[in-house]
Amino acid sequence: EARALLGRLEYQRGNYAAALQVFRGIDIQSLIPKMTKSIADRVQRQKARFKSQKVQRNTMSMHSVSLLLEAILLKARSLEQLGLTK
Repeated sequence: EARALLGRLEYQRGNYAAALQVFRGIDIQSLIPKMTKSIADRVQRQKARFKSQKVQRNTMSMHSVSLLLEAILLKARSLEQLGLTK
């Protein structure tokens, strides 16, 4: 989460190279399964309408998932700004 926040700050400042460097430090490939599981668990809980159901361990908060999704988007935009896309 800290890297996602720091990367966002650098991106907002217009420092795309620094933002990209921070975003490259996030291992997105290893986080995707956790993010997917967290989103699926959240949807299941909403469908079941069990507000008192406990959150399973090893799942990420929706806030964390949101920050990481934003980091993925900003990484892509940083690459575009630096002309590093194909």
